[in-house]
Amino acid sequence: MSLEAILGAILADGDARVAEIEQKAGTLVNEALATARLEAEEIEESASNAALMPAAKERARILHRARLESMRMVGQARQGLIDAALEETQAVLAGLREDRRYADVLCRLLEEAVAELHATLGDAGRVHLEVDPRDRELLESMLRHMVLDVSVSYTLDSWGGLNARSEDGRVTVTNHLEARLERALPYLQRYLAAWFEDGQWQTSTTETPAYAP
Repeated sequence: MSLEAILGAILADGDARVAEIEQKAGTLVNEALATARLEAEEIEESASNAALMPAAKERARILHRARLESMRMVGQARQGLIDAALEETQAVLAGLREDRRYADVLCRLLEEAVAELHATLGDAGRVHLEVDPRDRELLESMLRHMVLDVSVSYTLDSWGGLNARSEDGRVTVTNHLEARLERALPYLQRYLAAWFEDGQWQTSTTETPAYAP
């Protein structure tokens, strides 16, 4: 199950709330980048004034340095927004167990892990699950309605999700939320960088591009 599907399970019934969050985020983005660009323009203007007197070569050097500084300032502002967005994503996932839709997320993570093991090993062999003890009641309720030959140990400490391995321990599927987020981080950083660079927050919807970390 992709990361956006997990988040979608949380946000499916909250379009108004999502729109409100996106509007506030867009305002913050605009303000942060506008401030950085204004400061950068002031640096360039000061450098331009200072460069009027020296020779052409020195003038070009001063202007080049000012432009680099302005780019650095805008880049820092954008990176700060990316970091804040990733922290918010982490916070959402860390609190997912308390959301009423977590049962659906855990069920899909379970089905995905078992399917991946069976695709590797075939249907033969027992599956062993490692699950957080906080999910014990929920998981046992699921297993009563699923035809699965599994054993379970409640030794995992995670935001949610589970690990699954073959009976002999040679094949493991790590499918808890922290691992899913870690695998998705490089993609999310690139996506957010492009998103802020292109100003897509100004016209964005609640959709996110497909990705399956």
